[in-house]
Amino acid sequence: MPLVTLLNLEKTFGQRVLFDKLSFGLELGERVGLIGPNGAGKTTIFKAIIGELIPDSGTVAVGKSVKLGLLSQNPVFDPANTVLDEAELAFAELHRLSHLMREIEHEMAEVTGDALDKVLNKYQHVQHDFDLAGGYAWQHRLEATLLGIGLGRDMWEQNVTTLSGGQRSRLALCKLLISEPDVLLLDEPTNHLDLMAIEWLEKYLLDFKGATLLISHDRYLLDRLATRICWLNRAQISSYPGNYTAFVAQRELQELSQARAYEEQQSDIEKQKEFIRRFGAGQRSKEAKGRGKRLNRLLISDKLIQSVETQHHIQMSIDTDQRAGDQVLQVRELTKAYDGRVLWQDIGFHVKRGERIGIIGPNGSGKTTMLETLIGRRDADAGKLKWGANLNIGYYDQNLDDFDPENTVTEEIRAGVEGDVKDQDLRNVLALMLFRGDDVDKQIMLLSGGERARVALAILLLDKPNVLVLDEPTNHLDIASCEALEGALKNFPGTIMCVSHDRYFLDKSCSRLIVLDPPGITDFEGNYSAWMAKLAQNAAMAKAAKDAKNKPASRQVAKPQPEKKPAGKKADNPYLRPFGKLGMKELERQITDTEIALAECQQSFAGARSFKDASRNKNVQTEHDTLAKKLKDLEAEYFAREQ
Repeated sequence: MPLVTLLNLEKTFGQRVLFDKLSFGLELGERVGLIGPNGAGKTTIFKAIIGELIPDSGTVAVGKSVKLGLLSQNPVFDPANTVLDEAELAFAELHRLSHLMREIEHEMAEVTGDALDKVLNKYQHVQHDFDLAGGYAWQHRLEATLLGIGLGRDMWEQNVTTLSGGQRSRLALCKLLISEPDVLLLDEPTNHLDLMAIEWLEKYLLDFKGATLLISHDRYLLDRLATRICWLNRAQISSYPGNYTAFVAQRELQELSQARAYEEQQSDIEKQKEFIRRFGAGQRSKEAKGRGKRLNRLLISDKLIQSVETQHHIQMSIDTDQRAGDQVLQVRELTKAYDGRVLWQDIGFHVKRGERIGIIGPNGSGKTTMLETLIGRRDADAGKLKWGANLNIGYYDQNLDDFDPENTVTEEIRAGVEGDVKDQDLRNVLALMLFRGDDVDKQIMLLSGGERARVALAILLLDKPNVLVLDEPTNHLDIASCEALEGALKNFPGTIMCVSHDRYFLDKSCSRLIVLDPPGITDFEGNYSAWMAKLAQNAAMAKAAKDAKNKPASRQVAKPQPEKKPAGKKADNPYLRPFGKLGMKELERQITDTEIALAECQQSFAGARSFKDASRNKNVQTEHDTLAKKLKDLEAEYFAREQ
């Protein structure tokens, strides 16, 4: 039975039909990617599922015991809380059960006989609920999730009001994942996440046992996660099994079949019209009238095959009117610090004409700062950079905040392009970027993020640069627009340097990576997938070397060595720690087993025998203390590995 069902949903806003008898179901274990053009109503579907929006007609059904979890685009936090306080709110039910258990324990000490049996029974039920909710492992889960999502320990005591937009999104995602709902509703969850956090989230969602409905334009994520793609288009949802790549293949085949069927039907219609025209007044007029009636019925029926109408998408072709020199950029011994932290020190690299370079690295590593330093918006602390000859550099700012909010679209584009722009060229570009009719006179302050991105891209088209410096160019674009941009960059004859966390875009548009790892960089020839393969290979080689080093020598070769006493203080050796020899998986397994054993031990305190048998109670107490110390040592080892 589906966890969530939408049946024949209808919703209109003014004259616009958003949903027309839309139906959809979500089963346990599914990871469904919900895609469609901006404004198609993807987020509105989420609002309908959680009850925030009531459709004009149709049914929204959520299973009786199903717990929904929504990642909001604008999370609200208690301004008095720290990051850790706010994250702990996800364990509100655990805290309530824990306090209730303590109250019942005090009550047990004051009653006897039948009353004690009733209290014990009540305690067992509460403890069962406590264990189901996560039990004593809650703190481990909390810290592991905060670290995984990219909120380091240095931020845990920071007030939530001081967080950036990206950090607020991370905290909201952390709370949602900790709460472990049955259905995850994720609206662009990778926005503001760096590549490491995205990969952590992927692993989490792959292991998630519930159902996931995911709105995303991250095609790499959809390829890794999705078991089904649902395409919201023309007020309807079409479902395609498999990931995003499978969807593209199925959709292309579907459109090809539809186009052929449409052509065949149109050809037949023309033949019928010709027959009716020729024989309408002759000996075969009766047959012609019969054909005419059948043709009219077809033309007004729902059996008329529609042509494959392509959606209005951005159409781009970035041209340049001058050829750059072979040497585009030389960077030598460049150093930059920010807020007392060294981002890069004495780094250097060269850029040649025609290269396509992606700049990646964790949040805070200085990716945008590097672009701004290269184009002269910021000063380096030391080092030299030299641009080549005959360059026209086009810069795309991810913040899109250089615009004058009072300007219209037309005025802003004219102001952003160097030199005069011919009216015909301007109209052509406006049309390509989907600004038609009254849209060209909209003020910048009234535009959505996607529309502002299209204004910035229109300026690049008209400016005809031969070097593109792009900062997160796909952030505000839907999938079709991302693909249009990738197509334009593929045919662009100039040089590209771009910062992006869009892995699909990096694979399609970049053949070289500069990986920031403060205070240094790695210059890698290849795209993102090649870089990940290289990292996996390095990790496998390191593991093999470690295993070989730790493998005990053959008995025939091994010789006992006299024990040597160190002359000074011992260096920290993890293998001398109580659990230092355990691998991470075994460490995690032992933590879980010890927590369960500890919970069982604590439960036995509440048994009736513990109040009657003093010697047994003493043995249980000893076992409890031993388990508690073991758990403390295990957790200390676990967190030492994460440092």
